[in-house]
Amino acid sequence: MAQSLKHLRNRIRSIENTKKVTNALQMISVVKLSRIVKMLLSLRPYYLRLEEMFYNLLGAPGQIRHPYFEDRPKKGNCLLCVISSDNGLCGLYNHNLLRSAQDFINKAADRKVSLVIVGKKAQNHFKKKGLPVLHSYVGLNGTYDGIVCDEIASILSKLFLSYKVDEVYVAYTHFKSAVVQYPVIEKFLNIAQDVKNQTEYIIEQEPEYVLDKMAKRYLVAKMRTVFLESITSEHAARNLAMKTATDNAKDLLDGLVLTRNKIRQANITQDLLEIISSADALKG
Repeated sequence: MAQSLKHLRNRIRSIENTKKVTNALQMISVVKLSRIVKMLLSLRPYYLRLEEMFYNLLGAPGQIRHPYFEDRPKKGNCLLCVISSDNGLCGLYNHNLLRSAQDFINKAADRKVSLVIVGKKAQNHFKKKGLPVLHSYVGLNGTYDGIVCDEIASILSKLFLSYKVDEVYVAYTHFKSAVVQYPVIEKFLNIAQDVKNQTEYIIEQEPEYVLDKMAKRYLVAKMRTVFLESITSEHAARNLAMKTATDNAKDLLDGLVLTRNKIRQANITQDLLEIISSADALKG
């Protein structure tokens, strides 16, 4: 009984320490999430408006000729940029993303797939897969860096324009709410000329020149939005995972404390019975 009580006390002490850690990580995630979600919600309207203007320009009269819009063979080389996290403790965030990326690679088994990797989790996952990794970025640790975003957008564009790859895709996690995030694989290049709504613009310079400038700005804004979506989803997933872990630790502690109190009560009762029995024996 004494050994069981000692074991329970050790478990309670261990779970209390774990609860302190998960609670601290949750509070940190809440602070980071509140900051990064403001950046995402500020950038989204800009990106959507820029995308609308860009596709409206694509609907201008005349044939558009630009390498960004070149439709290449579907069996050509393919590049996948995977944006994961550097750290764990964020639930199924990385698992769902990497599973979607792996499914995409498996479906493209008849093509040569190259990778651009962001985050240690994706790097560790694809290290043993034997796929060529052209560039990797680690050490961001859930922080947004516009310079890195612009650099990656530039690298993806150069690889496409130099005909080293024929299509470019981006795998990331879309942020819908604090409790809902889901993996997405979107085409980055080539840019599809899918014109739905046409608005006439008066363009003073050549349409090709304007479209070239707009396309570059559009790709940079898209990559920045993708990064913010991923980082926001990471902090939201970690916040939810740590909250769940803290609640589970609390429930487990309540049960263990109740069991400990019952054992202590049983021990006290046993001691009292022994004392009473001894007193009765002395009287008799």
